Amino acid sequence: MQENWLIHEDNLKVRKLKNEEMDEIRSLSVLSQEKLKIVDIDDYLMSLDNIKLALSHYRDNKLIDEEVEEIAFEIGSLYGSILEKKYGWKWRHIEKNDNRGYCVVSEDEKYCCPVHNYIYTILTDTEKSNNVKLLFNMLEVIHKEKVSGLYNFIS
Repeated sequence: MQENWLIHEDNLKVRKLKNEEMDEIRSLSVLSQEKLKIVDIDDYLMSLDNIKLALSHYRDNKLIDEEVEEIAFEIGSLYGSILEKKYGWKWRHIEKNDNRGYCVVSEDEKYCCPVHNYIYTILTDTEKSNNVKLLFNMLEVIHKEKVSGLYNFIS
């Protein structure tokens, strides 16, 4: 089956997610929302506070690799869903050089956030700041930045 990749300059490939992929992301987002006891993800600040606290808790406790990956996919899906709702970003699968995976993409396609990789890094790299709220707030004004090219990775 043809995957409908759009191929751009600089080894950049982008495609919309298949229905099964979106269903899985939605399912993981709902699961994470339930685990974190988030009643309404439209309450962005409370949702982000819960995510940040959960990530801090997980970082403070030793997790096995499978747990880290599972948590990264669940919370990353929730985080991406919040970006999608708040800012109108869209889910895409992106491959650019060594970066590849599911991302949420800004409406103008200038920026993309690899949410699962981003959360995974927060969980596994003690040097990486748990800045989920800061990044979320920065995205509100990021469109004002002058940047060249498409799909610039941010995290």
